[in-house]
Amino acid sequence: MSEKNVETVRRVYEGVNARLEAPRELFDPDYEFDNTELWPDIGKVLGFKAANEAMRGYWETFDAYHVEIDEVIYADEGRVVDVVRDGGRMRGTDAEVSNRFFHVWTLRDGRIVRLSIHTDRNRALEAAGLSE
Repeated sequence: MSEKNVETVRRVYEGVNARLEAPRELFDPDYEFDNTELWPDIGKVLGFKAANEAMRGYWETFDAYHVEIDEVIYADEGRVVDVVRDGGRMRGTDAEVSNRFFHVWTLRDGRIVRLSIHTDRNRALEAAGLSE
């Protein structure tokens, strides 16, 4: 398992929790964000700025958005697959929301080149070229 890649992914979540923006320096200029499974109308976007803008609307539906890793399922030299919980209190309400997602991160030379988000563990593992 590449601890360095897992730490890079943790830093992304820390940045999002702190300021609703991932640290730009962690991402490759050709970064691809694939959210097709959750939001087909957004689908895939290229570049850090476009990916952050795509997610900002979601993050801002919460007064206090947070995301955390529940489990690292698999990590190798180029990929990290993790289970995350995210959510918070919906803006303008007392309703607390919690979601569970599977993130498949691809890294090259210490920088993130791709992220795909899934609702199903098996689909996430398939996206990473693995199976359980």
